[in-house]
Amino acid sequence: MMEIDRIAMQETGPNLYQMMENAGRNLCTLTIEKLGRNWNKAKILVLAGTGGNGGGGICAARHLANRGADVTVFKFPSLFRFFN
Repeated sequence: MMEIDRIAMQETGPNLYQMMENAGRNLCTLTIEKLGRNWNKAKILVLAGTGGNGGGGICAARHLANRGADVTVFKFPSLFRFFN
């Protein structure tokens, strides 16, 4: 995966932060679609590891929280909670 990220940054130009932000925004949209009409009543848990994939998960949690979702982020080894 690191090689794919490296090639993407060199060939197309987005930096790592832009890639994480794009992934997070798209994951937020997909989550809302999958949860359906009552998505904003769901309790959402995001399990985020280290590196860019974890960063994408945290970005998704932020986008969801900004839309009013009840989101908990578990990032190893810390626990963050977004309240709305």
